[in-house]
Amino acid sequence: MASNSQVGKIVVVVALTLFLYYFFWVSILPFMLIDEGNFIHSLFPPLEYAFIFPAIFGVIFIGGISIYTLYHIWDHIWKKKNYLKSYVISCSYLVLK
Repeated sequence: MASNSQVGKIVVVVALTLFLYYFFWVSILPFMLIDEGNFIHSLFPPLEYAFIFPAIFGVIFIGGISIYTLYHIWDHIWKKKNYLKSYVISCSYLVLK
């Protein structure tokens, strides 16, 4: 089993590698003056995907955060609704009395 230090180093290296790959793909490759047949273009997908992938992952990420938040505050909201319901019933009982 790897220690936390080793896992952290692996995560940092993977994140840095993905960042550099994406940065090169989006920021440098479109402005390089090389022909389309060069081997470097075979290492990267078409440029349209550079904007589609982050958009899809962003929607999934925001949806996941929303579901996580709603899941964890559901009990709090439900208790508050029950409290307000009992408060309204007790107030209406006092008014009708």
